[in-house]
Amino acid sequence: MSWRQELLDLSARFAAEWPSVEPAVAVLWPGDPTPPPAAAPWLRFAVVPVAARAVGLVQDGRRLHRHDGLVTIDVFAPPGEGRARLLELADRAAAILRGWSEPHLRCGAPALSVDAAAEGWARASLAVPFVRDTLF
Repeated sequence: MSWRQELLDLSARFAAEWPSVEPAVAVLWPGDPTPPPAAAPWLRFAVVPVAARAVGLVQDGRRLHRHDGLVTIDVFAPPGEGRARLLELADRAAAILRGWSEPHLRCGAPALSVDAAAEGWARASLAVPFVRDTLF
């Protein structure tokens, strides 16, 4: 599995699940030129590779490499929505990737940080760690 494929798999998982969780809340994807909604909650999704290391050999002589990364999901809500709504959206987004796995790709426990209002928006940031194993 490649960095490209991990991006595609993690994005596909979130894109497939989010509309059934919160269909009215838009997700902005990396490289998407669409501006965020003017006065409604929205999310920003990204996959960030962090580190890689060789962790062992397999019988045929190939090396097992472990790649660590983070899925970051920034949740934005206008001030009138309230902190409870912001945290509700963060909980729902976290549930989609928490513990999710497929062959060679595993997500861990999300961490949350809540920022002070910036530019008229309340923001919560999720960081979901993941591990990808690949043979080379």
